[in-house]
Amino acid sequence: MYKRTYIQNRTLASIVMTSVGVFLLLLLTSNFADNIKKNEVSTNDLNISNIQVLDISIDQGSSASEIASLLSSEGIISSQLAFELYLRSENLTDKLRAGDYEIANNLEFSQIAEILLKGPPLKTYTITVPEGLWITETLLSISSQTGFDYASLVNSLLSGQVQSNYVFLNDPSELDNWEGLLYPNTYQIDLDANGEEILQVMVDELENVTTRLLNEQPLPLWINSYTEFFTVASLVEAESKLQEDRPLVSSVVKNRLEDDMLIQIDATVLYALQKRKNQVLLVDLQIDSVYNTYKYLGLPPTPISGFGERSLKAVLDTPENDYLYYLLTDKNGKMSFTSDYTDFINMKNKAKEEGVIP
Repeated sequence: MYKRTYIQNRTLASIVMTSVGVFLLLLLTSNFADNIKKNEVSTNDLNISNIQVLDISIDQGSSASEIASLLSSEGIISSQLAFELYLRSENLTDKLRAGDYEIANNLEFSQIAEILLKGPPLKTYTITVPEGLWITETLLSISSQTGFDYASLVNSLLSGQVQSNYVFLNDPSELDNWEGLLYPNTYQIDLDANGEEILQVMVDELENVTTRLLNEQPLPLWINSYTEFFTVASLVEAESKLQEDRPLVSSVVKNRLEDDMLIQIDATVLYALQKRKNQVLLVDLQIDSVYNTYKYLGLPPTPISGFGERSLKAVLDTPENDYLYYLLTDKNGKMSFTSDYTDFINMKNKAKEEGVIP
C-alpha cells in the first residue's frame, strides 16, 4: 500500500514538473517571438560610426534560411535564427525577392523585410518624348527629364558619336540634319547612361520601327528616299489630329507633288519661322526659306518634326484619290477633303462662321 502511494505521488510530481517545464518553455518562446515582432534586435545598438551600407546580392531561388545566413555573414543582422523566426512569424519566408540590394547594417527586421519584399531598386528611369516636336524642342524635353544640359545634348548629337543611317546629307555636324531622327516614344533609360547613349537609343528606335514597317510593306513609288518618307510623315504628324485623316493628308501631299503644285502647308512656315502660333498670317508666308512650301515647290529638305508610327504607316497606306485641299471643319479635329477649290473656299467660310478656325 505504501509503495503504491509512493509511486502515484512520484508520477504526479513528474506530471507537474513536466507541465511547469512546458509552460516555462512556451513562455520563453512567446516572449522571444514578441521581441522579434517588436524588432528588438541588437543592430539598433550599433555605434553610428560603425553603420555601413553594404552591397548584398540574393540569388534566384534562395530560401529564407539562405537569405538569413547571407545577411548574418555580411553583418546586416546579428542573428540568423532570430531573423528566420521573424520571417516565419510574419509569414514572409516565400515572399522575399532576389536581386542586388544596398542595405544598411542598423535596420530593424521589419525594415529589412520591407526592402526584400519590394525587390531591388530600379536602375532605370523613364522619359517620354511626344510626337510633333522640333529637334530643338525634343532636346529641351530630354534635358528637362534627364538633367543633361541642353547645350551638352546638342554637342553629343553633333559629335559624331551618335550614328544614324538616315542623317540628312550624311552630315551629322548640323543640327537641322537630325530633324525627325530622334524617335518620339517612352523609354527606360539606364541611370548611368550619358547623353550620347540616350540619343543613340532614340535614333536606333526609329531605325527599328522603320525596318519593321518596310519589311511588311515597301516604300510607295512616289517616295524616292528615306528622307522623303520621314518628311511626309512629319507633315502628316503636324497636320492631322485624327488617325482616320492621316492617310488622306498624305494623299493631298502626294497629289500636289505629282501635279507640280505648291504643297502650301502652314506647319512648314511655322518651322521656317521657328515660332509656335495658332494662326499663320499673310506676312508669315513671305519668309524666304526652303521650308516655306508656299514659296518653294516640292518637299522641305528634311522633316519638320518628330513623327510616330501612325504617321509613317499613313504614308505607306496613302490611298488613291484626287484630293488637293483639306481643312479642319470640326472642333473635335475632323478634317474635310476636296479636289475643288471653290468647294474648299466654301468649307473654309463655313468653318470660320462656326468658330472652328480663326
